[in-house]
Amino acid sequence: MTVQQILVKQLGALPAIREYLERLGLKERVDAVAPVRDVARLTNGDVVVALVANRLTAPRPLDDIVAWAEAWAVAATFGIAPSALNDDRLGRCLDDIAAVHDRLRGDLRVQAVAAFGLETRTVRWDLTSVLVTGEYPPEEQVAGYAQVRSGYSSGRQKQVRYLQVTTDDGEVPIWDQVHDGNTTDVATVIATMEALRDHARCSDFVLVGDRKLLSEPNRRALLAAGVGYLAPVARTPELDAACLAIPPEQLLPLDYVSVRESAKPPAERATYHGCVPDLVVVVPAADGEARRQRLRRLFVLSSEEQAACRRNRARQPERAETEIAKIVAKVGSRWYPTAERARAKIEALLERRHLTTLDQVSCGEAAGQPTVTCDLIPAARARAEALDGYYVLETTRTPAEATPSALLAQWKGQGQIEHRHRSANGPLRVRPREASRARKAG
Repeated sequence: MTVQQILVKQLGALPAIREYLERLGLKERVDAVAPVRDVARLTNGDVVVALVANRLTAPRPLDDIVAWAEAWAVAATFGIAPSALNDDRLGRCLDDIAAVHDRLRGDLRVQAVAAFGLETRTVRWDLTSVLVTGEYPPEEQVAGYAQVRSGYSSGRQKQVRYLQVTTDDGEVPIWDQVHDGNTTDVATVIATMEALRDHARCSDFVLVGDRKLLSEPNRRALLAAGVGYLAPVARTPELDAACLAIPPEQLLPLDYVSVRESAKPPAERATYHGCVPDLVVVVPAADGEARRQRLRRLFVLSSEEQAACRRNRARQPERAETEIAKIVAKVGSRWYPTAERARAKIEALLERRHLTTLDQVSCGEAAGQPTVTCDLIPAARARAEALDGYYVLETTRTPAEATPSALLAQWKGQGQIEHRHRSANGPLRVRPREASRARKAG
């Protein structure tokens, strides 16, 4: 009697994954920096290949990899015995990889650029917050690795900060780093620049980021290191004055249309106008001698931003008027026995509503009773409206490298990197289902 056995395995994307990992040389690079003894059933490269395939085909809690490998055609595709992927072997591999993580990522980045023809002349930088739940006592967190901490936003929830650097073409991540949960964005710029140069071997690139990129120390460090950048600068009274001093005829139309607005008729699309005055700064050099460097600042006036500012300014007085009227009506009563006390309350209200520069509070007296008035300052309102919808981009790129329209389009593309944050921003189940059920039952 002939016994015939038919084995059914899931194949899915495993052949495509194998092709990509072979082009990256993942196994060889892991084994080069994290070798194991010759008697080991699997090298660390084999284990990492299996884990990458698992994450791409079954992105669920990292639990029972043996069962996954037995159900999928892991042995036939990668030549890896499922029984060898036990938890102890995975743990030893991850410990080994942690010790050489930066070097390995740098080697893989160099190979990825060569194998897939990635363009790294322009790269994008951004951080996101990954919120976590549960208890993370400081004494149980391993020193030298990112610490779960309460963040400065998101309701002070526990988190870690996740940084990525991606290519401008294709949004391919070429560097990432996990930071302590209370790390600010500006504190990561110099370390990221150094990592890109030292580990990823990027020697000539322009870093594109949001306004947190350009704190003054970061700006000096980027210029001193010869690293280019494109980012908005924070508004200051000096920038406001410079914007107001630009003659209207120098604000030229910028050729930019977002994907969202491209479906609208041309007359309904947001418009952008810009002016690019030069800026000369003094940059400290390594030899102690300072040098002068010419930068460019693009003053952008957006009709969409302008309309949003004016809608918000119209709402704020409406909300404040009712509250101010109640205070004024109670001047001289036990709630506000003096005009000075009522004025202090109104000024606090105006500050909360961002109306301090637009309204003037005055104290007086009528028929022997204290009075308070709150009046709009016409000149201040006109100045605020003249500044509505403007922002400033600063860059090291020369006119020959990028036109004003190209600078705006490139910065507007910063939303690309958000696509790479989505997997981290979503809820990630890190507790095995069985453990979760047992916890609920208990």
